[in-house]
Amino acid sequence: MQVTALAEAFMGSRRPDGAISLHDLRMRLSRAGLEEFARAVSSLWQREGLRKDDGPDDPKHPWI
Repeated sequence: MQVTALAEAFMGSRRPDGAISLHDLRMRLSRAGLEEFARAVSSLWQREGLRKDDGPDDPKHPWI
């Protein structure tokens, strides 16, 4: 079940160009009850270089 929820979170966070929004992924993982994964994604997102480009207020580059 958790593997399915993890896969659905990844697939739901993908954009048409194939990139994944870390902010969206973190939210989806949290909603699916996968808090450990959500914290890991949050830690990655908070790195200085990624935080600038992947925030909810920056719609131009919200993907990695």
